[in-house]
Amino acid sequence: MELMINFIIGTISSICTGLISSYIYDKIKNHLSIGRRKSGLEFEFKLKFKFTKK
Repeated sequence: MELMINFIIGTISSICTGLISSYIYDKIKNHLSIGRRKSGLEFEFKLKFKFTKK
């Protein structure tokens, strides 16, 4: 009986570990892919010029 309980707990814990590591990997992968979309060559300029004549 104790062996069966240990087997079930071990199986469930290994499945949970796999799912958690997969979830973390996907979060890191998505975060890095968002950072790669913005290349260093893309700039956003906001310039305002005001010319006043005296």
